[in-house]
Amino acid sequence: MNNRLVYSEGYDFAVAGLDKLHPFDAKKFSKAWNILNDEIPDLVEYHLSPKELAADELLKLIHTSEYLKSLSQSTAIAKVVELGLLRFFPSGILARSLLDPIRLATSGTLLASQHAVKNQAMVMNFGGGYHHAFSNRGEGFCFFADVALAIKSSRISGLLQQNDNVGMIDLDAHRGNGFESFFTDDSSVSIFDMYNFQVYPGLHPGDVDDYPYMVPLQSGMSGESYLRVLREELPAFLETLKDAKLVFYNAGTDVLVGDRLGRLNLSFQHVVERDRYVLQQLKALAVPVVVLTSGGYTSESYRLVAECAKILVNM
Repeated sequence: MNNRLVYSEGYDFAVAGLDKLHPFDAKKFSKAWNILNDEIPDLVEYHLSPKELAADELLKLIHTSEYLKSLSQSTAIAKVVELGLLRFFPSGILARSLLDPIRLATSGTLLASQHAVKNQAMVMNFGGGYHHAFSNRGEGFCFFADVALAIKSSRISGLLQQNDNVGMIDLDAHRGNGFESFFTDDSSVSIFDMYNFQVYPGLHPGDVDDYPYMVPLQSGMSGESYLRVLREELPAFLETLKDAKLVFYNAGTDVLVGDRLGRLNLSFQHVVERDRYVLQQLKALAVPVVVLTSGGYTSESYRLVAECAKILVNM
């Protein structure tokens, strides 16, 4: 079995008091991994770990030098995280305790993509899925466009050809506006996105014509309704991916009931069923897959990350 899990203890954030300022669980990655460590005896056989942070020279493949340079300032970091108080933190502390874990998880997405394509495997990165990052700015806790970087670097290395079909299934509660921006004129990258249009970043003009597989949802949608829509809408998109060389799945857990940023109403079991359904469909498609954890802002998010990983290793 070539399926793998990409994780490093360096994924956790270490900004003192961040959990008091933002609903993100700074330790959810290690907490999820610890669940697997207790339940999967041969976990080491599935484990891949990124060794290096994604440096600016690599990130310049998709981000402007001006934007990357701006991240040396606490005010710029605070703007991306949407926490004004962080502007009073020393920039060096923010770089080490917040940006470095995200740089490492970005490297994790590249590692996951490489293994998935080379081994025709399904690989889950415990971080990543930063779909609100643009070329010249970050938004919504997303600093670096890890998936766009993985596609770009894979094309440069020859792992992917320029016209190879690549898919993105984005089931984070928020629309992946940043990811879209990189591929507006690239017909080889197809996007399926089910999202709450009543929260950030909302609807965009021209959705129906430009993005035929955008599925806007209303706040408070029940888990039963969500799964019904998913099963109705996803198969047509999967038909377009039969020759795909790589498919990404943004398995955001912010669809869970009680997540005040996602504002949907799926139970824990509904989210597990969502992940199981998507991964089963992708397995049947027999394409390389990279799963990313994306957003999730409740105390249960780490448990859902662990459940998704268990589904994948048992595929």
